[in-house]
Parts: sequence; C-alpha cells; structure tokens
Amino acid sequence: MLDTQPTKTKLSAKPVAVPGLTFEPSLWQSYKIARQNVLELIPERAYHEPIFCGGKGRGWVMVADPRGLEHVLKSRVDAYPKNAILKRLMKPRRGTNLIVSEGEEARLQRRTFAPVFAARALNNATPAMTDAARVMLDRLEAARNDSEPVDVFTHMQSATCDIICDLVLSGRDTLDRDALRKAVDGFVATQGRISIFDLLGVPNAIPRPFELTDRSRVRMDRMADDVIATRLRRGSSEPQDLLDLMLGGDPKTGEPLDPLMVRNNLLGFLFAGHETTALALTWALYLLAFDPAVQKLAQEEVQAALGDREMASFEDLENLQLVGRVIDEALRLYAPAGFLTRVALEDDEIEGQRIRAGMTVILPIHAVHRHRLIWDDPDAFDPDRFLPENKATRHRFAYLPFGAGSRICIGAALALQEAKMLMASFLARYTVTLLPGYTPKPQMWFTLRPAGGMMLRLSRHS
Repeated sequence: MLDTQPTKTKLSAKPVAVPGLTFEPSLWQSYKIARQNVLELIPERAYHEPIFCGGKGRGWVMVADPRGLEHVLKSRVDAYPKNAILKRLMKPRRGTNLIVSEGEEARLQRRTFAPVFAARALNNATPAMTDAARVMLDRLEAARNDSEPVDVFTHMQSATCDIICDLVLSGRDTLDRDALRKAVDGFVATQGRISIFDLLGVPNAIPRPFELTDRSRVRMDRMADDVIATRLRRGSSEPQDLLDLMLGGDPKTGEPLDPLMVRNNLLGFLFAGHETTALALTWALYLLAFDPAVQKLAQEEVQAALGDREMASFEDLENLQLVGRVIDEALRLYAPAGFLTRVALEDDEIEGQRIRAGMTVILPIHAVHRHRLIWDDPDAFDPDRFLPENKATRHRFAYLPFGAGSRICIGAALALQEAKMLMASFLARYTVTLLPGYTPKPQMWFTLRPAGGMMLRLSRHS
C-alpha cells in the first residue's frame, strides 16, 4: 500500500459554510427560510450544544449528540419513524419504497436488493465505473476552455448517472439519461422543497399546490414503467442486475414484490444512486481547488497508483487512501442529506432530555458534522481527520453521511468506490482552480447542492 503522508495543511481561510440561525423564526419566517435553504433553519446553538428543545405545543427537540443519535437511529429505531414532512418529500406518488418503508416491509426490500451491493458485486461493477470515467473525461475535454470555468456538478451527475443506470439495468434497457437528470432536477426544485402545508401539519393525502402542476414525478414514473415492460419482455440478464432481483421477488419466500414497489425502488435507486455520489465528488473538487497543497498530494498519490493510466481500477483502491479521505471530508462538510426528522411514538428520554409522544425529533447532521464539541476546528478542511488513528477516537455516530443503524444507506460502499475511482481518473488528467472571488453557495432543498452549479477552472496536465 502506498504510504501517503498526512496532509498537515492548515489554511487561515475556511471553505464556505452556512451560518447558523441566531433568532427563533415565526412559522412564516421558517417557511420562507426553508424554501430558500433548509440548512439556514439550523440554530447556531446546534453547533455548540448536544441537545435542546423548542417550538410550541408538542414542540421539537434537536439532537446533535452522537449518543442521542445512536438512541434514535439504532437502539430505538422503531420508536422514531420518519415524520410526515420527510415522508412527503421522499414518498412516491403511489405505493412505497425502501426510503420511506418501516419495519418488516423495509427489511424485505433490503433482503431483496442486498446481493447487488455485496463485496463481490462491487468488484464486478468496476467495468461500468471505468467506462463512465472514460466518457466523463471525454465530456470534460470537449467542454473545457482555458479561459472559461466548467460546471463540474453537471459532469459529475452525468458520470454517476451512467454508472447507476448500467448497474441497475445492465446497460441493456434504453433509458433517456438526459431526461432522467432533468426530471430529477425538476423534482428537487419543486416537490423536493418544503411547503407551507407541511409546516401547518396538513395531512400528506392533501396535494401540495406544486404537485398539481409539476410533472417531474409523472415523467419519472413513465420512464420506469417503460423500462420494466421492456425487461419483462426480454427476460432476466446474467448475472442478474438490480431490476432482475426486484422482479424476482423475495429471495426467502419467492413471493413477488408489488409492481408499484418495483417501480418506486427502481426510481429510488436511479435517483439516490447518482445524486449523492455526484454531490460528494462536486464538493470534493471544490475543496481541492480551495486547498491546492492537498490537491497536489492527491495527484501525486494518483500518479503513484495509476502510473501512465488515466482510469482507475478496483485494484487501485487500496492505494488511494488520501483520495478517499478527501471524499470523506467532503461528505462531512457537505453531507448530501444534512437534515433529518423523526417523530416520537411514545414518551422517552434522550441523554437526560424528556421526550413526549408526538414530538418532532430533529437530527441536524450538517451541524453534527461541524459540532464544536465533536470536531477540532470543525469548519476547516482537513482530510487527516479520517486517518485510522483519528477515526478510532470518535463515536461511530459523529459521522453520518449515509445514515446509520438498520436504515443505513444500502449503497454506501458502492458510492464510495465509484467516487474514489472517478476522482482518481479526474486527478490523473486535470487540476482544478477557483476563479478569483468565486464562492459557491451550499443550498439544501432535498439534497445539498451548490446553487447554480460548481464553476471551476480545469487545466490539463502537460
């Protein structure tokens, strides 16, 4: 294994951050803030205090303590299901999927999909990742201009969308990938945002105003239905891909999955399987542009691991330790899902705080990842936080980019593998720099995206 030295780079400046809220907003103010950026609703005290309450009526409790997070997400997970707002944002138009399911229904789906994310399957996924990296580099080269910046977010979206489509569908079934990305963008910008109905507690069964006009979910449903119909006509592939497994039903009983569940999970994997990885790569590239010294060390690591090759392989992964730490740090500073909510089904206690049944439990992952009681200099970019000796000293629930417990993201290992391979391939060819005066804006509606894209200048190695 390549012995990459710790970065030991401390910049006086800090990468862009979202300031904490310093006043208690009214309902209308909360709505306006959430429509612009959910992260701006996190109080400043959430970055300093482990747990505190607020609100009226049943109120809410905000939990930033790792032991409290473990209590909610693992020890008593069934007592803290997703609340109505989160379910409305994540729930399909009809039926259910792995993202919103609870209890045995969720366990059935995880059992069905698990083989695609097993260790051997990750090795088998390498050709799809290598092909996507090659296409990504070609697209970047066609778009690159020495005097103009490139929106790297759109290129990372394209690359990760290519990978998940190939893995879910074996590359056998035609899917308009540009149309899929546009539908995802439309969903994030409309239905993926908080509605005033949500804050007023209006039941999810009553449509939100934008649901009556936006067609993004309808378009995605139709795309999925067409792909499923084509697969049913053709029959399964060998080896089986994720769609084959879904159509094959419960591996334990042989019972078929509900057709709506198949469609909804197909779309869930296509969406989550490319959006979160693309964001991790995008923010990692920003951080490397922000800190040229770390970028140079990462490029040296890639050069030592790949030699004259531009495309990373599965065998290179163990020699890309710094690249992996950069991605981990990007996921800490800019976790794609930085704000989770649950509801207490019964009276309870979390780290000495009394919890009443019906109370909203807020898990501000973004604040946990930047908490003053957990991290040293938490707003700084420092990949060395993820050296093995430093990781060993932290509570497991201090770092939750993929969730935790029984509901941890099923595709976490796959996402990290493709992020490392795509990042290594990128760094083998390009250096990224920030434009003078340019600062991206972290903006969270459904996921934490850079508002308006991520504009970076690319220069090719000589």
